[in-house]
Amino acid sequence: MELVESHWDVESLEKAYRHGFMAGMIGKLSTDCPFKAEVIANAWEAGWQDGKEQFDIKQAKQLKETL
Repeated sequence: MELVESHWDVESLEKAYRHGFMAGMIGKLSTDCPFKAEVIANAWEAGWQDGKEQFDIKQAKQLKETL
């Protein structure tokens, strides 16, 4: 994908967000973003941040349960 994407739509942004969310939920690194186009990459990163937050909450809960 090119660095500056001249055409994107809401559906592609939502898809990138969902993929980022799932990546964050399974503990992938933010550097694993597969997109180069800035707008789409930003959507993926926003999803990743939300997913990573949920991943961290789940990890903390599991750790608390084992103590």
